[in-house]
Amino acid sequence: MEDTITKEGLVPEKFRVFSRTDVGKRRKRNEDSLGIIARHGIFVVADGMGGVDGGDYSSRKVVEMIAAAFEHLDPAEVSYAEKLDLLEETVNDASAEIHKEAGVRGICGMGTTVVLMCFDILTLREACIMHVGDSRVYLFRNRDLHALTTDHSMAAESGLSDSAMIPIFMAGVITRAVGVRDTVDVDRTPVSIRRGDKFVLCSDGLYNMVRRPQLCSILQHDPIEPATELVNAANDAGGFDNITVILVELLQGEEFDSSLQMAETKS
Repeated sequence: MEDTITKEGLVPEKFRVFSRTDVGKRRKRNEDSLGIIARHGIFVVADGMGGVDGGDYSSRKVVEMIAAAFEHLDPAEVSYAEKLDLLEETVNDASAEIHKEAGVRGICGMGTTVVLMCFDILTLREACIMHVGDSRVYLFRNRDLHALTTDHSMAAESGLSDSAMIPIFMAGVITRAVGVRDTVDVDRTPVSIRRGDKFVLCSDGLYNMVRRPQLCSILQHDPIEPATELVNAANDAGGFDNITVILVELLQGEEFDSSLQMAETKS
């Protein structure tokens, strides 16, 4: 799917956006969700957990609540800083709702990851990533791929960078999720953006199956449907999990100046 963001014709063609979510080859149900709030420059990916009765509800709930929070807001009347605060507040509201529903359903461990990007659509100089769990954002710039998020997972916190060295009991275990408690700490990562940047928001069903060189190759060759190409690559590699991708390419803004400017992650 391609969606060109406009603001009542005054700010045309700021982005190209492609998205796809897929059940994969091994799962019977897709527990991932995605959301695109085009006029506010907000993009969301969530990966639910809690099985058939809980995972799809959880990921869908956080995406729907974010969409509802911005449904009646005029982009011209809400500041970038106010959007960021509202996003964090809404993720926490979703955590409370999911936690309450888990109690009603009697499901332990019901919840979801979430990763989102909010662009300052007025200046096109910066964006902010917010995330909980192990869904990720990558930046493809100047033919190189940069991971912009750090997983909230046992594997990441162990310090082991080689996946082959990670014990089985650590694989896929996250240490922070939306819905496990009433509130959740949301990491914020401010990012300086440049014309031509490509941002990939994805669930672990993509990056666990498609290695860095292949990700770079697909993004470099700029296929007609890059999200579909990425999902197909994950399925070709086995498709062990649900796969969700949003690709956002910046068409306007400042030119690339040869340095990657990115602030430290803030909790």
